[in-house]
Amino acid sequence: MKIILPVPVTDLTLTAANVTENDHAVWSAITTYARGDYVISLVTHTVYRSLLSDNIGHDPDLEVAALADPLVDNPDPVYWQIIGATNLWRIFDGKPSQPAVQAGSISFEVTPGVFIGGIAGFGISANTVQVQVYAGPDMIYDNTVEMNDESAVTDWLAYFVEPYRPLEDFVLTDLPVLGTPRIVATLTGSQVSVGQIVMGYVSQLGITPQEGVGFSGLDFSYVQTDDFGNLDTVKREATRLSDFAVTVPRSSLASITRILRGLRGGEPAVWIASETSAFAAINYGFYRGYRTVCVGADHAEISIEVQGIV
Repeated sequence: MKIILPVPVTDLTLTAANVTENDHAVWSAITTYARGDYVISLVTHTVYRSLLSDNIGHDPDLEVAALADPLVDNPDPVYWQIIGATNLWRIFDGKPSQPAVQAGSISFEVTPGVFIGGIAGFGISANTVQVQVYAGPDMIYDNTVEMNDESAVTDWLAYFVEPYRPLEDFVLTDLPVLGTPRIVATLTGSQVSVGQIVMGYVSQLGITPQEGVGFSGLDFSYVQTDDFGNLDTVKREATRLSDFAVTVPRSSLASITRILRGLRGGEPAVWIASETSAFAAINYGFYRGYRTVCVGADHAEISIEVQGIV
């Protein structure tokens, strides 16, 4: 059982990308915006929508900051609505259900300045994912993941009739650990989507039996039946609840508990029971709770419930 503790990607560490940040026009203080107009901020990498007509001189970044500050009176009226991150920064915004999209390929380079042992992707639609690590000009790591799921092909009939089902997640935890690596990721396909890329330090928690995990679905859709039996439905996002049973050395119990306590409050991480994506034993999310269910002379078993992030 491993976890990747995410390292944030910032303007300073994202050193190159082939996705242009031109979703909409950049907000300007001298432009009058109509109700429904869209703008972007290159400071916060956010897409905004104008809520009112004759909207001029109202900085959306400052408005959002004022709404979040309890010591500042809320703006009245509110001129802007947050739509989400710009297309480029959706790769790193912590919301896999809102992907970055581009035809042909999505490529980026990150120079984090800290140790990076693992990288994972979620909500991926691509044929291949290539990850390269450079130390100065020298490439010291090169791994390509084929994003095709062949687990349903169990015989010749399935080979011919089963529809193509691409993998949506990948994880690599064998990146060379260097002080100042340069990491380049390239995803290729006809229409590439990237829900989330997470990279960071890899921590070994313990052993999960049979490299597996129990999981269930959590659907946020609205389903209501009226008095006549008619269904009223609104399809929304869904996620996975993972139940990990981890066997750890008893001598490591205190340190592992400190790691878990540091992830409280909805702090996201990548939880890995097996790096084989087809096993559905990878989850990007936060733990809802954990408990030590069995303690022996040498080992303890920790039960961890993780809720995926949409």
